[in-house]
Amino acid sequence: AREVSGAKEIADFLDPKLKLLEDPKDLPGASEAAKLLAESIREGKKVLIFGDYDADGITASAVLYHIIRVATGQEGPSIYIPDRFDEGYGIQVAAIEKFADQGIDLVVSVDCGITAIDAANRAKELGIQLIVTDHHKPIKDGTLPDCAAIVHPGLIEKPSTLFAGVGVAYQLAWAFARAWSGAESVTQELSKELLALLPLVAIGTVADMVPLVGGNRIITRWGLQLLPSTEYPGLRAIMAELDTPTKKLNAAHISFGIAPLLNAAGRLSGAAKAVDLLTHLEGTVAKGAASELVKVNKRRQVIQKSIIEEALKQIETQQLSEQPIIILSNDEWQRGVVGVAAGKCIESHYRPTILLSGDGDELVGSARSIKGFSIFDALCACDEHLIKFGGHDMAAGLTLKRRSFAGFVAAMTEYAAENIEPDQLIQSVMPDVIAEIHEVTNTVAVEIEKMGPFGIANRAPVLQIMNVQLNDVKVMGGGGTHLSFKIGPQRIRCVWWNQGAHIEKLSNGTRANVIGKLKVNEFRGRRTAELDIIDAQLPGA
Repeated sequence: AREVSGAKEIADFLDPKLKLLEDPKDLPGASEAAKLLAESIREGKKVLIFGDYDADGITASAVLYHIIRVATGQEGPSIYIPDRFDEGYGIQVAAIEKFADQGIDLVVSVDCGITAIDAANRAKELGIQLIVTDHHKPIKDGTLPDCAAIVHPGLIEKPSTLFAGVGVAYQLAWAFARAWSGAESVTQELSKELLALLPLVAIGTVADMVPLVGGNRIITRWGLQLLPSTEYPGLRAIMAELDTPTKKLNAAHISFGIAPLLNAAGRLSGAAKAVDLLTHLEGTVAKGAASELVKVNKRRQVIQKSIIEEALKQIETQQLSEQPIIILSNDEWQRGVVGVAAGKCIESHYRPTILLSGDGDELVGSARSIKGFSIFDALCACDEHLIKFGGHDMAAGLTLKRRSFAGFVAAMTEYAAENIEPDQLIQSVMPDVIAEIHEVTNTVAVEIEKMGPFGIANRAPVLQIMNVQLNDVKVMGGGGTHLSFKIGPQRIRCVWWNQGAHIEKLSNGTRANVIGKLKVNEFRGRRTAELDIIDAQLPGA
C-alpha cells in the first residue's frame, strides 16, 4: 500500500536519513532567490518577510527569520502578517505601498504570493524587489507574478515532494545558508541552525496537512525527534503550557496540540503574538504569551462548536445531507473559524463543505473537501460567481458578492454532481491486515510506530480483529463522551472516540468485530500499546 519495495528502499523508509532530503538546487527558484537575499542583506538593504496567518505561514516566517538572524549575528528582519479580517489572505497592493513608504527594499513572501499579480506589478513600479515562496496553486490561466524570483515546487511538472509553505521556506533557508557561506558546505553556526529549525518545519508541515511522504516525511520525522530538546524559548513555553511529553512524539502532538494554538492566534486575535513567540520572546514574557494562546484556543473551540451545531441544523432543516456538496452561510459565524468548522462538518456528513460568513455586501469563507475531489478545480469552474479565491485541492478560501450566493450554490452543486461518483460520498475504511488477537501486542505497536509519522498519504496501518472479547467496558471523558475497553491477553486498551452512547449495547465479555489503528501511547513516562477504534460491529448489528 505504501509502494515501498526492495531492501534499500525499505531500509530508507524505516530509517529516513536527513541526507535523503531533496537538495534545494532541485527546487525551482531557490538558488536564485537565495543569492538575491544574501546579496541584499550584505548590501544593508531593508528586508521584510511577508507571511500568512496560519500555522504554516507562521512557522515559515520564523524559519527565515532565524536563519538570517544567525547568519548576520543580529536581530532578524521584520515580519509582516496581514490581518485576516481587515486585509484578507495574501499580498495586497496597499501593503506594498505601505512598505514603500517604510523604505523596504526586498519583500520575501512565505506560504503566499503566487496569485499576487497586481501586488507584484505595483512592487516593480515602486522599486521594491519581491521574492515569492509559495506552494498554493496559481491563478486559473497560469499567470505568475512578475517578480525577482519565484520559489515553488509546482513550477515543475512532477515535483518530488509537495512541500508545505514552511518546507519551501526551509529549502530557501538552506540555499541562503550556502549563498551566505559561499560554499556547498555551510558554516558550523548555520548548519546547527538548519538542524534546530526542523521542529518548526515539522509543525507547519503537519499543520498544513500536506502528504507525509518523501521530503515531508523526512522533515517531520526528524523535527519530531528534535522537538523535545528545542532551544527556542517560545516553542518551549508552548510545549510547557500543553504539557507536551518530553520523550518520543508523534504527529498527533502537533495536529492536536501545538498547531491549533498557532492557528487560533490567526483565526481570532491576530497572528503577531504567535510569530513573536517563535522568533524572539523569552522568559516570563514567552510564558505569558503562550498562556494567552491557550486561552484564545479555548475560545476558538467554543466558537467552533457553536458554528458546527448551527451548520448541522441548517443541513437538516434544508435537507442537504444528500446533496453532493454542502454550502451554508450565516452572518453570525466567525470568519476565522469557519474553515476548521467546515472540516468538522465533513466528519458528520461526508461531503465537500463550504461555510461562509457575511461581511457587508460580501460573503467570505472557507472550503474543505473529500478525497478525490479538488475543491480548487471546482472553484475555478465556477469563478464567474466569485470575487477572489485561492488554495489547493483539499482546502480553499473564497469571497463572493452576497447577491451571487444562489448562483454560486447552483453552479457548485451542478459541478459536484458531475464530478463526484456516488461511492465517493460513502466513507469507508479498508483494513491493511486482518490480525489475530495474539498479534495485537506492545511489541507490534512499537514496530508499527517505525512506519510513521502518519498523516496524509502515509496513514497508520488499519487492523481488523474478528470476534474479540471486550473487557473493562466503560465510558470516559466529560459526560461519558468516549468509550473505553480492553482486549486480548495483554489487555490492550481500546478507545472509541465520541461513541460513548454505545455503552448501553455492551458489557464485559461482549464479543465484537473491531477495526482500528494500533499505536504507542505515552502517559506519565509509561509507553503502552493502544488501539484507536475506527468502527466496530456490535452484537445485533
